[in-house]
Amino acid sequence: MDGSLTPAARHRARRWQHRWLLLGVPAGVLAILTINVLASGPLVGADQRIRTTVQTLADARAWQWLGGPARLIVDLADPLFCVPVLLVSALTVSCRHRSLRPLLAAAVAVALLLVTVIPAKIMIGRLAPGQLHMVPGGLGSFPSGHATTASVCYVLAAAPLLPYLPAWTRRAALAALPVWCFLIGAALVWGDYHWFTDVAAGWALAAIIIQLTVGLTRDAYRDPSTPSGAPDERLASPLTT
Repeated sequence: MDGSLTPAARHRARRWQHRWLLLGVPAGVLAILTINVLASGPLVGADQRIRTTVQTLADARAWQWLGGPARLIVDLADPLFCVPVLLVSALTVSCRHRSLRPLLAAAVAVALLLVTVIPAKIMIGRLAPGQLHMVPGGLGSFPSGHATTASVCYVLAAAPLLPYLPAWTRRAALAALPVWCFLIGAALVWGDYHWFTDVAAGWALAAIIIQLTVGLTRDAYRDPSTPSGAPDERLASPLTT
């Protein structure tokens, strides 16, 4: 049947399969982690073992120096810091393009964060490490709001700036983004703020929100050198492929 399709149609079909995979994999991971927490599945025990191992290292004299850098990373992942980073990036690109689309993309990302992270925390109501009972008016720890928000904000803050960077700098930035997101998650676990699966769920939810934001506001991530009306494959950011 594929033989009856034109090369352009086959390419579009592959792109749609790729997009569904990009959404389906993190959605599946998030579903598994959520069910595990609600049903007190085997990963809950793994969380406890990871916490015991990490906190043993964190309390050891040889590793105590990591406490300061870990706290700094957690501070940089605070929504009160990383959301303004996203907005500043969007405003910069909006001024350069003389378009409101980058600001719209940032607003969509923030809205998706608000309607997913907070309700999920409230409904699941998981206690944080060392927490004996839920504080009145408090939020649960699953998924990690810091991991989700920071991953979304830093990735989407960098994405519209990539076309303006030299090729080698762009490659370095693309390599640094997942490393930075990993360091944020590691700092949250090291500082005993979250269970590991809280962080993993935050990464999975962030991947979903990033893809939805780019899909809904694709023009905001278009290469400024791309002629108007050019096909989507001319998009500069790898997030849009």
